[in-house]
Amino acid sequence: MRIRLEQYGAILTSRPAGREAALAMKALLRPAADETIELDFTGVVSVGPSWLDEVLSALRADYGRGRVVCLPTKNASVAESLKVIDADPGRPGF
Repeated sequence: MRIRLEQYGAILTSRPAGREAALAMKALLRPAADETIELDFTGVVSVGPSWLDEVLSALRADYGRGRVVCLPTKNASVAESLKVIDADPGRPGF
């Protein structure tokens, strides 16, 4: 199941907006038990660590880290935000 994050905006930065997006995603998701949830950043100009942390934390808490993946992107803000988030191995759901 692919989620196009562009539908939540081109600039994804605040924690409250990330929390709202995560709730919207969870309300609409109905993946099969073995289905991977792919986050597609195509069309996203910038994403901040706070926004991405909210989304990944919520989805990984419900579906597991292994089932929620970020699709490859050349977007530097996505790569840097992921580094910040994944650098803390003590985070819940990570």
